[in-house]
Amino acid sequence: MKQTAEPSLSAKLDPLCPRENHRMKYEAEGIRWRPVDNNDHYQSLPSYRCGYEGCSVRYDLLNGYFTVVHTPEQPFFIEEPGVNILQCPRHGTWLYRVQSNGSESGTTWRCGVADCGYVREGPEASNS
Repeated sequence: MKQTAEPSLSAKLDPLCPRENHRMKYEAEGIRWRPVDNNDHYQSLPSYRCGYEGCSVRYDLLNGYFTVVHTPEQPFFIEEPGVNILQCPRHGTWLYRVQSNGSESGTTWRCGVADCGYVREGPEASNS
């Protein structure tokens, strides 16, 4: 049976920024823009954001780790190089990095879908 509802990003995650290794903060209206075909309503994309000294990295389920370039009409998302390497086998969404608690690989990855407990000890992403 295939899931028809789009997975929901949990507001209770604790992702680490792949650049700065700082904890990212949840923003319910993370990225807002006005669609080209509808000038009356804004769209928004909930996401986590690293706020460390001008770092602009964000995380959400469908884009993984990314940065945003604000164009005149809509935001343009640029994937963070070498970071989005693992997906949840249950949801097909990008996993996020968390503080490792003794993992041999040094990195622990989790699914960001609300109520999903998928965890993977995995490879360290290269961010260079």
